[in-house]
Amino acid sequence: MQVFKQAIWLAKFELKLSWVSFIFLFLYYSLFTLLFVQGFNVTEEQFVGLDIFFLLLFLFSPTWFRPKAFQYQQISGSLWAAPGAMMGLYLPLKKQVIVLKSLIVYMLLSIPFQLYTFITLYVFSPGLQKAMTLDAYIAFAIIWIAFGIYVGFMAPAIDIGTRITSTRLTFLLSILVLAIIILLILFFPYFFKHGVVGWTIILATKWPLLSIIVSIVVAVIGFNYWRSKMAKVMKQMDYL
Repeated sequence: MQVFKQAIWLAKFELKLSWVSFIFLFLYYSLFTLLFVQGFNVTEEQFVGLDIFFLLLFLFSPTWFRPKAFQYQQISGSLWAAPGAMMGLYLPLKKQVIVLKSLIVYMLLSIPFQLYTFITLYVFSPGLQKAMTLDAYIAFAIIWIAFGIYVGFMAPAIDIGTRITSTRLTFLLSILVLAIIILLILFFPYFFKHGVVGWTIILATKWPLLSIIVSIVVAVIGFNYWRSKMAKVMKQMDYL
């Protein structure tokens, strides 16, 4: 309980400095929500653009609008990290507190806006209401929010710090982006009838309760995995 209280205290400090991020995130998610309301079609079999939009919203968006002090950047030499994440190292706090703070901040910069998108999308999309029952849509939303936890937590995990040259980092990011483009645009549509979003809609519609249970279980496992991984990295990382 003490660890959680201290993590909340640190999170409040960071969030006060990041209040502008909430405004930009709200506008950003509102734009995507408007696009979804205008063009979301659950009967579309191969809508790669929708897959890309969802990956942007649930993996990358929560980290884009943070102040520079809390963004992943080169600290010195081959050390890359988020200065805000390193700040806690100079305080008389357990590493678990710093890790938990990073995860809490990430969730507060993502989940509320994701819920806002899902609620608004369903309320203002009559076609979506006809295509998916409320329980199926709730399952669909939970699938993606859980995905944003067990995969999206890579972002705060990276913020803790890595040792890598800028050239190698650029190369790895280029390979990652290229792989995602090939998977979504060249590979997935030709080998599968539906896109990534389409398959999650099918799962949520056919097995809503099972989808919810599995998603929550995987999210809990992912949360604990990344928390443990981040604490381990902090112990091994040479920040000097």
